[in-house]
Amino acid sequence: MQTLFPPSVYAPPSAAIQARDEEIHLPTLKVISYSGHGDSGGVASSLAPLARRIGTKVHWLSVNRANEKPGTTSGDSRLDFPPTESGFVYHNAGISEALLEGHERFSSAYLWPLLHGMPELAVFDQEDWRKFRDVCQRVASESQVISEGSFPSLSWLHDFQLALCAPLIATERGTLVCQFWHVPWPRPENIASSPVAAEFIEALLANKLLGFHTAEYAHNFLSTVELLFKDARVDQMSMEIRYKHYFTRVVVMPLGIDVDRWRHLASQVRPIAEVLAVKHRLANQIILGVDRLDYTKGVLEKLYGIEYLLTLTPDLRRRFHYVQISQKPRSDEDDYRRYAEQVKGKIDEINERFSVDGWKPVVHIDEELSQKELAAWYQAADVMAVNSLRDGLNLIAKEYVACRQDEQGVLILSENAGCSAELSQGAIIVDPRSPSEFARAVTASFSMGVEEKRRRMTSMRHIIGWNQLHDWALGFLKQALS
Repeated sequence: MQTLFPPSVYAPPSAAIQARDEEIHLPTLKVISYSGHGDSGGVASSLAPLARRIGTKVHWLSVNRANEKPGTTSGDSRLDFPPTESGFVYHNAGISEALLEGHERFSSAYLWPLLHGMPELAVFDQEDWRKFRDVCQRVASESQVISEGSFPSLSWLHDFQLALCAPLIATERGTLVCQFWHVPWPRPENIASSPVAAEFIEALLANKLLGFHTAEYAHNFLSTVELLFKDARVDQMSMEIRYKHYFTRVVVMPLGIDVDRWRHLASQVRPIAEVLAVKHRLANQIILGVDRLDYTKGVLEKLYGIEYLLTLTPDLRRRFHYVQISQKPRSDEDDYRRYAEQVKGKIDEINERFSVDGWKPVVHIDEELSQKELAAWYQAADVMAVNSLRDGLNLIAKEYVACRQDEQGVLILSENAGCSAELSQGAIIVDPRSPSEFARAVTASFSMGVEEKRRRMTSMRHIIGWNQLHDWALGFLKQALS
């Protein structure tokens, strides 16, 4: 099988480091994230086996109260909250709503489009920038009062919303700081002129280890440092940066998923999956999209592709349905509300234009579904369409593959999704802005034989099994401590 990444850029944790879990001597671990612990199957689940096996205590400090553990009480971050996972203690930064609102506005209205390579959509507000900095400073201060069980301690930062925390946390004696960057890093020319770029990047260089999903994002970051900091020593081959008193190693480690969990969910809901088509009165072929209504996800472009397909091949009417499961936008800012309205308007337009005898091509499910419900839809769908204009990784694609234990189904995947390099041998890769490419991919999916589907799906299932969530977390922490 072809190697997806050269060894100097990416090696899977299990291959790069042969030590078993029990051989790690991990200090007290502080996980510091904006959006909290995540649902089951997230980073917390990836660390739970490690905490159980070697007795490491994991202190989890989160910021956004909307994503706290059930039963967590806002307020003093020094209160320990009852953990769900053994070895975990949860904390909240206790930041005021007014401050968080400004921080969220800056993150959503400015940083999100900037980091996704869409600087023309980024709206800079000086007051919100001040609040963003203030929140990062407060989170860093709160992290230092969390009780420690060993010396030294390792602080693991997540989420771009906490990009300025590392220098302040690193001032604490005996603290190692590392960070994983979950969103894209744009080309240097898209970020270099930003009024916050220099402060932003210098703060990230305070991390001993800085991780990215893809080689592209990592090298974009290294090139941006070269462009903005002429006195920095940047080694693109070894992916190391020396600047002032900082020495930062950059690694490429695409996030995995908990494959066993998704397989288990798929087995549980198999009977439900088999009746979804009947319940929703769907045609013989089902194309599925599961997306936040976010302009980076390419939902409108998928709809243009469906429109092109039906225009070009009218004989496909009544032979398929496109099911769009829409998740809530990550922000209530005007850009996101307008985008959601555009998506709904386009769905109505397509359904009105192409409806035949009660058949409408697009079924819109505008609600949050549980992981079990998603696992059922993943199995019911003949085609999964992931069409991101720009995406950190896109775990939806990997979840779909994990659930296809029948080794059937076809994945249509944007070339700009972060997981496209990993899954390129099995997915049909498309330009997300090309309706004609999307239409051709759908047509190819409908005519694809059972054996070719099996070959493609087996390849992708091998990849996601090779780099699972626990391997990712374990490998990153090992490198941070090396």
